Amino acid sequence: MAFAITHDLLRFHRTEGEVFQRVKLMERENIEARNVVALWMWLESMGFPNMVHRAKNASADVFRRLLFEAEAILDCLRQGNPRPSQNPTAISLTAEGIRDPITLRFFYANRDVAIRSIVAVLDGVGRVIFNDDLVKAARDSDAGHKLEPSLAAALRTPYVHMMEPTHQDYRSMLVTFSPGRRPNAEAITNYFVGRWGICLESVDLDLDPGLGQRQGPVPTYGRVVFTTPSYLPLLLNGEHYSEFNLDGMVMWGRRNIHWYHSVNG
Repeated sequence: MAFAITHDLLRFHRTEGEVFQRVKLMERENIEARNVVALWMWLESMGFPNMVHRAKNASADVFRRLLFEAEAILDCLRQGNPRPSQNPTAISLTAEGIRDPITLRFFYANRDVAIRSIVAVLDGVGRVIFNDDLVKAARDSDAGHKLEPSLAAALRTPYVHMMEPTHQDYRSMLVTFSPGRRPNAEAITNYFVGRWGICLESVDLDLDPGLGQRQGPVPTYGRVVFTTPSYLPLLLNGEHYSEFNLDGMVMWGRRNIHWYHSVNG
């Protein structure tokens, strides 16, 4: 469906916005809530009946269980390897209404499609419907309240589905390897692309952190640039850093905070 302006999009996805707010009330950060609701939106498009509306109308206990199941699915999508055993009833509520039995292994096996689909939601309508300022402005406008000129103009802005290119700094993850351990760029590329498809733009392992002279072996520092910034919150789940296992070699990844502040300073 095509939307003429941003306000139309917010009205159409009002339920998703309400569920997003409900997830945050469960003491989840914005990034975590976005990931969960984007997952439910993708599941609904895949034939999981009324995932978003079920979440909206669920009792407190059922909603909590649906949230825990969604987080288990997202965790499964991030894993480098499947867990030795998966509880077949771990996502029983999420799988209600599905003809064929679905377990977490289904999501692990299809994690490339899942991640790309969730990223498509985050890069598309998610840029608007998970924006607290725009959501509040639309609600106030529909209630007849007068808006600040800038917010009123933002609601009238034509909605463009395709995300505009963003600076590398917003799409970068800084990586570190222990002293004496230096993988090649191809190994890092294979790690991410093998799990989530074509998601990288470049890998640079010659980054100088500017730490001056050091005694003894020096850690390897690098930068991994993704094709879109939406991959980072999915991989890090709202945290500032995470650990990845590259065939027994530990890689620590964190957000490009230094470059982010240099761009926004």
